[in-house]
Amino acid sequence: MSERTPTGQTALAARLLATFLDELDEQLRALDADLLALERDPADAARLKSVFRVAHTLKGASRAAGVKVIEEVCHELESMCAVARDAGAPLASSQVSLLFAGSDALADAGRLLRDGRDAGSSKVVVELLQQLRRRASTTDLSERARPAPIIARAQRGETDRRLPGPELDRRTPGTVAAIDPAVSASAPAPRAARDDQIRVGARQLDSLVTVAGELLGMTVMVGDRPAAVDAVAESIRGWRGEWRRGTGAYHRSLEANASPALIAMMTAVDDHLDKLDRQVGELARAIGEDARTLGSTTSRLVENVRRLRMRPFADIAELLPRAARDVAASLAKEVRVEVHGQEVEADRTVLDTLREPLLHLVRNAIDHGLEAPAERVRMSKSREGSVSVRAELRGDRLRLTIADDGSGLNIVSIRALLTERGREVPADDREVARTLFESGFSTRRVATNISGRGVGLDIVRTAVERLGGTVNVQWVAGAGTTFTIDVPVSVATLRALLVLAGSQMLAIPTTFVERVMRVAREQVRSVEGRSVLTLGSEALPLTSLARLLGAPLVDPPQDTELNVLILAVDGRRLAIAIDELCEEREIVVRPLEHAGDEAAVQYSGAALLDGTRVALVVNASALVSSASRADGRDGPMAFGGGAIAPPRVWHILVVDDSITTRTLEESVLSAAGYQVTTAVDGVDALRLVQEGGIDLVVSDVEMPRLDGLGLTEQIRATAAHAKLPVILVTSLDKPEERARGLEAGADAYIPKSSFDQDTLLGIVRQLLGDA
Repeated sequence: MSERTPTGQTALAARLLATFLDELDEQLRALDADLLALERDPADAARLKSVFRVAHTLKGASRAAGVKVIEEVCHELESMCAVARDAGAPLASSQVSLLFAGSDALADAGRLLRDGRDAGSSKVVVELLQQLRRRASTTDLSERARPAPIIARAQRGETDRRLPGPELDRRTPGTVAAIDPAVSASAPAPRAARDDQIRVGARQLDSLVTVAGELLGMTVMVGDRPAAVDAVAESIRGWRGEWRRGTGAYHRSLEANASPALIAMMTAVDDHLDKLDRQVGELARAIGEDARTLGSTTSRLVENVRRLRMRPFADIAELLPRAARDVAASLAKEVRVEVHGQEVEADRTVLDTLREPLLHLVRNAIDHGLEAPAERVRMSKSREGSVSVRAELRGDRLRLTIADDGSGLNIVSIRALLTERGREVPADDREVARTLFESGFSTRRVATNISGRGVGLDIVRTAVERLGGTVNVQWVAGAGTTFTIDVPVSVATLRALLVLAGSQMLAIPTTFVERVMRVAREQVRSVEGRSVLTLGSEALPLTSLARLLGAPLVDPPQDTELNVLILAVDGRRLAIAIDELCEEREIVVRPLEHAGDEAAVQYSGAALLDGTRVALVVNASALVSSASRADGRDGPMAFGGGAIAPPRVWHILVVDDSITTRTLEESVLSAAGYQVTTAVDGVDALRLVQEGGIDLVVSDVEMPRLDGLGLTEQIRATAAHAKLPVILVTSLDKPEERARGLEAGADAYIPKSSFDQDTLLGIVRQLLGDA
């Protein structure tokens, strides 16, 4: 269709707007860096020229994209910069504030456009235009801004922005510096040339990761084939040996009186066995070589896909100087922010998840950590406080440290607050400090617009644990506080131990596995109602995955020995009993969608192991934290005594030829406590139903070999399974299609267009009851 048609014009406009929004983000990052430098030195003509150029560029781009209100804002900003440039006069403090407000307004307009809303509906933009137009009629260039000690490199990022209120007192500025010693602070780091780059959408990258995961699973399966062929070859050698031993004596007796034809036939069989032996041996060698080649190629592909997802730490560090400036200004504090390791790379998902926690920690450092300038002087410190943010790689882990030179944690005050609120007070100071990460706990008695609600550090902990990482705090009284975040560099791939807990395959990142061992019953003791494992003079808490993760998992079978993993997370160690250790391997991790908040904390994703098996990736950090918060009310693990009957777990069969849909539905049902088996089509599902043990079937309709309607009809046609509940989940949504599904005998019919986990779980519970 030509782009001159209405549809074509609409498509062109959408592409122009998408391109403009990407350009807007990039230009605003550069604008913030220039404005932070101008606030320090309003007479910097080069920076003023750069601000003018950003406004001019965005004005032309917004005109091309048809965003009139942004064009008007940029025109007013451009005019204000042009007057100052032509007069050769430094910007007034009020003008710098208006330019910062302009950056905020443009960001707000961009957010509205991304949400499909009118940029002109932004109150921030409307108020700014009014201010700019009023000022344009009464421009005063005589007002000079006092230079503020600001050196800024970091660029703009996504953060909360609001139009400034009354003019800030420049005698107590919120000053910010962002420095990387390896790069000059006079200008932003140069960007790579664009002629060899293309834009790739996040969804396309995620799709590529999915394909790489499936290929990795198939590579593992193919890797098992040479051993299978070797076993066949060995069987053939055995048959050949038996044939020769059994026929050797007959050859001599038959040579005298047997017909030549019989002797020739026996000789031919012998030759054929020799030939078959050679051919199978050659096939085994060829398959082995192909498996190695495929494995090598797949490894390179997975690594390249992982690299495609990597972004520099600068992508989220660039937002810190502006955010720190705003907080420091509102608190009348002077702050210097140093950012190191901006070139360190990590998976984009990791960086996106850490964006908000990093902001919280920097804001907290300024608000809670740093003293007011007068107080710092009284303590013989410099008026200007320091906040350092550093990123570095430790193997396959990303470590972020956020350190300030403020007053440090007041452990005495935290203990007093815990006692006042009726909370248990740990004896260890480090455990006392960890209570800061719990929801609802704040050292502030009165909440402000910056802190005191008790959610900031809880958000940090939750986000970090969802990445399978840890966050820790250290301090020196009167000298500062350091928060350390440790997360995997990539959540797309990881090295993991595959273990069985009941029938569920689980993956545990090897980073946290300190030891794998078999434990004799005499090494397990019950202390204060909880099981502990004695290792020499040390006693470790002992529990099972079933107790930490809940249904449908159950405690390992009771025996004279247990399979145990020793996990070590952030200085805390825990012994966990498992049913069976399967293998260690590289896996490609997919996010769990629609799994619920609890499951999202317990599991950091899922991995497709081969064509049908899926392993849930256990969040080891959350696991250890959960164990440390447990109070032992479940009692010690039963070990070596009588068998304990596990609770009834409903068994659900999920049938769909789409692996994505199967994985989604399986994760939703598993997270709700049901045991789930999957099938790829109706034929496979019917076989599993006939084998027994299935309590409910969730099936797609359109599938090869036997579709969902045929599957439902065949289930209803058998006396043994006539009452088996069947739910059809399909994209077929017409009334007549629904009627056919119900006529086939389905108990419920869920269109995929309206599918969500609550609808599915609600219907399952109606048919079966709770897990």
